[in-house]
Amino acid sequence: MLLTVLIGLYFLFNGMKPSTETVAQYANNFHRVWVAEIERGETKLIKVGRQPILVWRRNDEEIAQAMALLDPKTSSETWLSILNDGTLALELGSEKFASLEWFIVSPINTGGIGCVVLTKAGDYGGFFDPCQGAHFDLWGRIQKGPTTQSLKVAPMTLAEDGKSVMIDLTEMPKLR
Repeated sequence: MLLTVLIGLYFLFNGMKPSTETVAQYANNFHRVWVAEIERGETKLIKVGRQPILVWRRNDEEIAQAMALLDPKTSSETWLSILNDGTLALELGSEKFASLEWFIVSPINTGGIGCVVLTKAGDYGGFFDPCQGAHFDLWGRIQKGPTTQSLKVAPMTLAEDGKSVMIDLTEMPKLR
């Protein structure tokens, strides 16, 4: 009788614990990535744990082109002049402005067969999936091709010294 009660209590309490999938879903997956050696206008594929990430440190021209995609009424030349006079950096603040310069995205196209995309390629100057022929813009949004899913962008925070970034890889796809 006592053994039956103990077994019942064991299963009762084990049934109340969250599953490993639930725990993994809500566990933060923050990593510090050293980016000091990446020059403006350069991209670098970095492996963090088992996950590849693509770090693109945009130069002013690339930021202006990306901003023109968000606001088609304003030309990239106008955005470039706003960048050069420092107005945009003052208006946005250093944290938001850093997310324009440092674009961190998963290089894996989850809408396809999991291919790694090429940077600064394709019809829109952003990313290109050579396996599916999918074209993405400068923000990783799908523009042309068989997939309907955009690339996953990692939330990031630039460190005070500007030499590293803290990125959250919780929602980023993993290699199979």
